[in-house]
Amino acid sequence: MKQTHKQILRVGMIIIPILFITGLISLAQEKEVEETTIPIVKGDSTKKTSSFNAYPYVYYTPETSLAFGAGGIFVFYTGDSPELKPSKLGFGLMYSISKQYRIGLNPKFYFFDSKLYIETPLSYGYSIDKFFGIGPDTESTGSEKFTKKYFTASLTIQVPPVIFAADRTGIILDYEYTEITDKMENELLLNDEVTGSNGGHTFGIGGDLVWDSRDNIFFPNSGGYQYFKVVVYPEIDISAFSFMELDVRQFFAFRPDIVLGGNFYVASTTGDAPFYKLPALGGQKRMRGYFMGRHRDNFFMMLQTEFRHMFSKRFGYVLFGGVGNVSNSMMEYSFNNVKYSFGGGLRFRFNQKEKVNLRMDIGVGPDKNMGIYFGIEEAF
Repeated sequence: MKQTHKQILRVGMIIIPILFITGLISLAQEKEVEETTIPIVKGDSTKKTSSFNAYPYVYYTPETSLAFGAGGIFVFYTGDSPELKPSKLGFGLMYSISKQYRIGLNPKFYFFDSKLYIETPLSYGYSIDKFFGIGPDTESTGSEKFTKKYFTASLTIQVPPVIFAADRTGIILDYEYTEITDKMENELLLNDEVTGSNGGHTFGIGGDLVWDSRDNIFFPNSGGYQYFKVVVYPEIDISAFSFMELDVRQFFAFRPDIVLGGNFYVASTTGDAPFYKLPALGGQKRMRGYFMGRHRDNFFMMLQTEFRHMFSKRFGYVLFGGVGNVSNSMMEYSFNNVKYSFGGGLRFRFNQKEKVNLRMDIGVGPDKNMGIYFGIEEAF
């Protein structure tokens, strides 16, 4: 009977977002407003406009269970240059039936022909998380849950590099405070076996490099994106460690808005990182279908591909699949027990000019791993 209830819940959580997306056409048309009109070139009929879109949503993920919330995105331009990419101010708030909540703000600004980029995401919330242990072969025992409160803030400033042959390079400041409010029955945390089992502050400083040739930052049809960063976290009240990330994306269009995208991702830590700062497999962007952090370790490598098809001005679908794994180090990475996930999703384009989509994805993996994800913009 309990299993039947779970199946009913899952089916319901599939149907609800589908029906809800269908009803968003009129809402998006009403919410989208053009606040400014800036000519790209004098005398050109093509206009750059700013727009605001807001939406309520209902969704289900392995991390939150059934959740309700609202979100939105304000897309605008800071100048009139043809090379200038759109800036955005994304925001969202969520509350789940398990009493989890999250408030997030994600501003991204482009200035001076996209030569200056500033990003300042903020996040505050309370979550019921899970820690299964460290390594690629951790088992589910039923006692993985713990609760935490968190606040994260970072600042990234990028400009054209002087030495490196990249589009932009910059400095990163990253801060996070995590409070483990209840270790529940998680023996790994109760016994203080892992770094970070009592939470604390982390502050890091680092740099990054960006190569970006995408024709659109929200729904690329062509081009690529390569991102590399290193952040060093000195010991404050937990431990000292460093974090490295490599994110490579490439897009090919068969026809306009019929796109095949690929994403290669690597993350690695050295030193003694808190368990919640270790590279993690799962979530709504990488290896969809797995609980975020189902597998954690010092090294994570993943490859995913996605076929995207907007079959009308407003609606589309995607099909995706990914393979990846974690390990203690790059040299110990094994392809023998690589993890996989696959799935599909629906798209609703509420901002046609900038190609901003609302998305609902269903990801599945082995051992009854499954997730339903609802959000804004593409996974990569």
